[in-house]
Amino acid sequence: MEEINSRVAEALKFQSKYCYNGSNVLINKLDIYDQKSLDKAERNITALMLMKLQLNPIPNPKELFSVVYFINLHKQVFEYIYPFAGEIRRENMVKGNTPFCRPEFIYKYLTMLFDKIYDDVKKIKTKDDIVNFLSYYYSELNIVHPFREGNGRIMREYLRQVVIFIDKYLNFDYELDFSNVTEEDKTNLMNGSIISAMNGDLELLNRFFNNVLKSRETIKEHQI
Repeated sequence: MEEINSRVAEALKFQSKYCYNGSNVLINKLDIYDQKSLDKAERNITALMLMKLQLNPIPNPKELFSVVYFINLHKQVFEYIYPFAGEIRRENMVKGNTPFCRPEFIYKYLTMLFDKIYDDVKKIKTKDDIVNFLSYYYSELNIVHPFREGNGRIMREYLRQVVIFIDKYLNFDYELDFSNVTEEDKTNLMNGSIISAMNGDLELLNRFFNNVLKSRETIKEHQI
């Protein structure tokens, strides 16, 4: 506990190297110094880039289940906004009282994680298996928090693509649909991320992914 408190204090103590001096606003390619304006521009640009990714075919397993592919997703989504797009963060980060993985261990841990992801995909048999898989790896990727900004969006996009792979190769008929996320879903995702990082409890994340993992037929019915 003393070591964790020390890491939290360390992360909060210094001016972030990713922000403008004397500010919490991330250095960006748009030269925006106001946080609200940056948030708006970031939402618009990343939404467009994520839509573009949905038009791309899912790569082969060797590429999809690799650290390089995951990191490149971040580059594709954020390259028009941040100079650190596609780069592992180089400073400590905390959220509340929860410290994320130290920078020097991120790549090694991600490599181990992605090796395990592919093994676990092949064990999936039911919808409950998919939900548990998604919750577990969302939690694991979240505690690593490999990027300075945009972790949640990249994690969700990556897992969306993994579900398409599962659907294609394991003959399932499910899809991650984030288009109609409710306020309850958002709360479950936010609180579930915090709780799972603290004690490994995946209940709220399971609720979130159970709600957004839908059969293709259900999605088609809502679109009619």
